[in-house]
Amino acid sequence: DVKASHVLRESYAPPLQSNFRVSAVLRFQRKDGSEGTIEAVNAEPHDANIRGAICAERAAMCTFQKTEAQNGAKITRVVCATDCKDPIYPGPLCREFLTSTCSPQAEIVATGADGKWVSQPLRNLLTLPSLYRGRSQKDATTLAADLAQKVTAPEEESLATAYKEALTLAKEQKGQTVVYPLVFAAAVRFEDGEVAVASELKGIEYGCTVDAVSLLIPAMQRKRGQSMPLVGSGAAG
Repeated sequence: DVKASHVLRESYAPPLQSNFRVSAVLRFQRKDGSEGTIEAVNAEPHDANIRGAICAERAAMCTFQKTEAQNGAKITRVVCATDCKDPIYPGPLCREFLTSTCSPQAEIVATGADGKWVSQPLRNLLTLPSLYRGRSQKDATTLAADLAQKVTAPEEESLATAYKEALTLAKEQKGQTVVYPLVFAAAVRFEDGEVAVASELKGIEYGCTVDAVSLLIPAMQRKRGQSMPLVGSGAAG
């Protein structure tokens, strides 16, 4: 699989924006014990909107979901090869995407342009996966309702303040449930006592959604410029 990933990587022209090739080979096992692989590469818009890029791992996952997942196949290995000399594991977005479908034991292999490779089980790459992973919208909504009755604010004051502000904002986002029934908000508290809070901005095209934590980045950058460290953060949904 490592060799196949490099053959694939070297077989296509680099994307125009990053000039950086990433290939993925996804190995799966069907219910009858037979195995197969799916290959994919990274793709980028041919303009300056680099946010619209899709990585090789997720591209492979799209094909897997279309052709194999519905028949009960399970992913056993994902190999990621790049133009970098040293191995690079999939990034946070890919790790979350993989965790939503793969088992924690799935082998994730990273290999560099010189052919050297390293591997870890997926559970080591995303140690705190989403509680909603692998669930349908209906099941996720049921779990959220159950958690709402059980989860309480943190005892530490700095965390409790941030959590309560995030929870209040999340409850104000009912209009967004038309797009998806779960709502999310996040907050960060700085050393001077200021609390910044933001709610997720849902897009009808789900991939255009902007998560709440990302919307806090400008506030954190502003405070970093003032040499003001954060002392607590919280999120609510």
